[in-house]
Amino acid sequence: MAVFWPTAFKGPTYFLVTERSFLLSTRTSSSPLVNLFVVAISSSYAFMDWINYKRTFAVHPDGWMLYFSGQVEAPGQYRIGIWDAVLWMHRWLHLKPYDALTLIDVFCVAGSLWVGLRLLRSLDFYQSAPSSVRWLANVGAFSLAEYYIVWGHWYQTGATMPSVLFVVLSMALVYGAILRDRMLARCLLICLGIIQAFIRADVVVILHAGIFLAYFFGTKRAALPDRRPQAVTSLLTALLAGGVQLYLMFVRFPNARYGAGGVVRVTENLHPEMLLTMLLGLFPYWVLVGLILSKRYKPDGQTVALLASSALYLVVWFVVGRLEEVRIFLPFAFALVPATVAALIGLLPLTQDAPR
Repeated sequence: MAVFWPTAFKGPTYFLVTERSFLLSTRTSSSPLVNLFVVAISSSYAFMDWINYKRTFAVHPDGWMLYFSGQVEAPGQYRIGIWDAVLWMHRWLHLKPYDALTLIDVFCVAGSLWVGLRLLRSLDFYQSAPSSVRWLANVGAFSLAEYYIVWGHWYQTGATMPSVLFVVLSMALVYGAILRDRMLARCLLICLGIIQAFIRADVVVILHAGIFLAYFFGTKRAALPDRRPQAVTSLLTALLAGGVQLYLMFVRFPNARYGAGGVVRVTENLHPEMLLTMLLGLFPYWVLVGLILSKRYKPDGQTVALLASSALYLVVWFVVGRLEEVRIFLPFAFALVPATVAALIGLLPLTQDAPR
């Protein structure tokens, strides 16, 4: 079965591709300058990243080995996936733990930027926009990404950037921005979810819970492709990730306990300083929500699903996390950068009549 995809911004020019074609058309290819910015931003992230990690290991050089014997407080104990990767890189590549963590973060930042830009270019407004608006959209995406990733150093942990890459890559698969084969995309979503469950299972469960709710209960007006198969995939992925979390809690690390702060942090999060930090760190996210609520931007079905996931995660974050640790919400905020750019571009006089 063949499908047609637009290859130009002007005129009804199309080319024929097969349903099994993997990559997007050349219409969404990146320019060398854009790729250079991806490399520059991800590399620059490494400097502060490496310094922070090295300072931590200077105090406890072998402290990271405690993760493998279950001697770390929960929930950090359950982020074992990152430390398994660090151990592998330490044994086989002879990298210091802080070098390995930095390398993982740089790879994840670069991957998140690259996939996020692919996602941006798959949006309708971008494909119909003139070159000047497309470049403005790219600049906006880089600016918003920089705004968010700088918070990755605030209460830095090794699970943050891999979680960002997971959510961005998962949404790109849902959108069909990097794969056209829907069956393969759904299989990859499940595999990614299982891997991410060993890093932060809560991100997997809540991301796919939001997608499931949006796809299963969404109306036809939401224009969601493959609604039922995607809903089943998300439900299965969430259940598998939850199973991994239960395995980590009751089988692999049954003795892990939460610290003096406990699990529920609602009272602590009501402090004005906590709320102010959260509002400042997620400023672009609140702008997007405000534009949607004021009906100045109408999100597509996939964005609605991601917004549903982010709303669920906000509640969980408020109850069991610390609001001043903005890095916790970065996976969802970062994945919404393309939608935020689309919403802001739509406010420009030259693009108000353009399709979004």
